[in-house]
Amino acid sequence: MAIYSISGEDVFTTLFVAAVVLLTFRALAWNYVKRLLARGWATSRGTAEFGSVEERRTRYGKYYIARIDYSYSVNGEYYSGSRERLFFRESSADRFVGTLKGQMVFVRSNPNHPDRSALLKEDQPGGWPA
Repeated sequence: MAIYSISGEDVFTTLFVAAVVLLTFRALAWNYVKRLLARGWATSRGTAEFGSVEERRTRYGKYYIARIDYSYSVNGEYYSGSRERLFFRESSADRFVGTLKGQMVFVRSNPNHPDRSALLKEDQPGGWPA
């Protein structure tokens, strides 16, 4: 019978990878639920005001988060929101932000809480940039 020894570093690595997977799944699941709910919300025009790309590193690689901050108006009141998208190539994240920043976008907002909003790919003319 073989006895296996697990080092503290192996345990840490396993827990870290599990946490990243769990957090990623949670974020993706929440985005999916939010998109489903938002499909029934009213649509208004907005503007993609700002954009940024942030590099994130893990022990096993890196990825990029592209963030678009947008503004929109509902019943004469102004609101803002943001949308983040994950990329594995910096050039793709930069292209996504560069294409949307300063452009008109269609925003979905909750009729009962207009400060809650979503930017959906299917609402944008031509979809998302690649």
